[in-house]
Amino acid sequence: MFSKKTVFIVGAGGSREVGLPMGEELKGIIAEKVRIQFKNGYEQSAGDFTISDALRKIVAATGKNDINPYLHAGWSIADGMPQAPSIDNYLNTHSDDEKVVLMGKLGIAMSILHAEKGSKIFCNPQVSDRILFGSIPESWHATFCKILMENVKRSNIENMFDDVAFITFNYDRCIEHYLAQALANYLRMPHNEAQALVNRVNIIHPYGQVGRLPWQTNAGQGVPYGALPHSANLVEIAAQIRTFTERVDDDTMLERMRGVIAEAEMVVYWAFPTAT
Repeated sequence: MFSKKTVFIVGAGGSREVGLPMGEELKGIIAEKVRIQFKNGYEQSAGDFTISDALRKIVAATGKNDINPYLHAGWSIADGMPQAPSIDNYLNTHSDDEKVVLMGKLGIAMSILHAEKGSKIFCNPQVSDRILFGSIPESWHATFCKILMENVKRSNIENMFDDVAFITFNYDRCIEHYLAQALANYLRMPHNEAQALVNRVNIIHPYGQVGRLPWQTNAGQGVPYGALPHSANLVEIAAQIRTFTERVDDDTMLERMRGVIAEAEMVVYWAFPTAT
């Protein structure tokens, strides 16, 4: 266990070791998804189909049927990705254009959820409900859990996260998912008990996330790890993603971050993977 108040600040590379894209790769994936194109006026030939269906629902709700302004916004994002330091920077630059911001968030949401599904810690429910830890190379998640479990007795686990907090600048839910899986496996406990323990961990997502996991919500409604959403709830998921400007304006979020850092006796920064 951790004997000092410790805050882990997790940056862009924090999920790379379990297979999620970062940097140039992520920008390229987003560009492909938002460059939606049609041939013969109606048959979609490029871009993400779930995003295009979501756009139809968005314009239909306003009594219109023209998605072209959103398509143009997506094209401009795709054209700008080679120059952008990141998708976040691009959306910050164009934060006054609602269509560009929406298209960017839709692209981020679909890209991250697809990446979660393809990650090394995804559990295919048709095969197993647990991560196969023996097949996963060492990652910082594994190292963290080894320290966490050191000298822990199965009969005394209620306070194991009391001195730990995370500030993660990633949109994915790798930390939450991995921790719940690791506890269930190592401590030989039911998933719901492991999830209840992880729910007590202070995990802050300043830039938002691609939905809360089902066991993180009171009603059990949420987005399973690696689930590919329908167009009907994609817009709701995208709305949980923040741009630079939105994050800076969120006083409650800033106060939470200041609070955990002020209380910390040790701050650990994790920004880039140790291996590719």
